[in-house]
Amino acid sequence: MKAAITGPAAVAALVAAESRENDRAAFWALVPVPARVAVMLAARLPHERAYDPLTSFTRAERHAIDLAVGTMIAHLAVAQQCMRDTAPVHTVLLH
Repeated sequence: MKAAITGPAAVAALVAAESRENDRAAFWALVPVPARVAVMLAARLPHERAYDPLTSFTRAERHAIDLAVGTMIAHLAVAQQCMRDTAPVHTVLLH
C-alpha cells in the first residue's frame, strides 16, 4: 500500500528525496569505470554492471555494493600503509 500525499510538506519531501537520488546517480557516473568494475567484482556482481546507471541497481544490490566498498576501503588503507616507508600504525600479536 502506498502512502497518500497529504499536503505541501509531503510533496516537498518527495521532491527532496528525488533530488538526492539524482545527485547520487550523477556522482556514480563520475566514478571511474575501473573503480566501478572493482566494486562490482568485490560485491560479486558481473563486472559489466559497472557501466549501468545507479538507478538500475536494486536495494539488495546497492546494499551489497555498499558493504563491498566499505571492506575495500579498509583493505586498501592497510595496503596503502604497507607501501609507505614508515613504521606500521598497528602491531599484530601472534599466538
